[in-house]
Amino acid sequence: MSARNSAKGLVIHNGKLLVNRCISRFGEYYALPGGGQHTGEMLGETVRRELLEETGYSVVPLRLAGIYERICEGRRDGNSHKIYFIFLCRLDGTERKAPTEKDRFQTGCEWIDLKDAHRKNLFPRAIRDNLSGLIGQGGTIFIGSEKDR
Repeated sequence: MSARNSAKGLVIHNGKLLVNRCISRFGEYYALPGGGQHTGEMLGETVRRELLEETGYSVVPLRLAGIYERICEGRRDGNSHKIYFIFLCRLDGTERKAPTEKDRFQTGCEWIDLKDAHRKNLFPRAIRDNLSGLIGQGGTIFIGSEKDR
């Protein structure tokens, strides 16, 4: 099993957090927009491309806020080992475009109140539980590893 890098965008604007709204067999949840890095693509390029594709917003990555890894064993499509690189980003000020490519379970994107984000079903929970550190730390934090069986 090889690891797959995933660049996620932590975008805050006017006290709100940009999230993808998703529905799977487990129900409704939210996730930071972003996705898999292409070969030859820098992580900063990945987060910009993925956010534009999924949300229609152009962003500027400000800093790498956190790293998190997750291994899910026994999945139908094989084992999954992802390393999440979470970037604090800002909107670049251009007009929003129509999203061109949504994630598998994504139904749309929305802005949720940042002060209420810890009560939302934000996945993975390690990101939700460490939002204040990711936003305010000033450096990069390792928020942990998780292995599902």
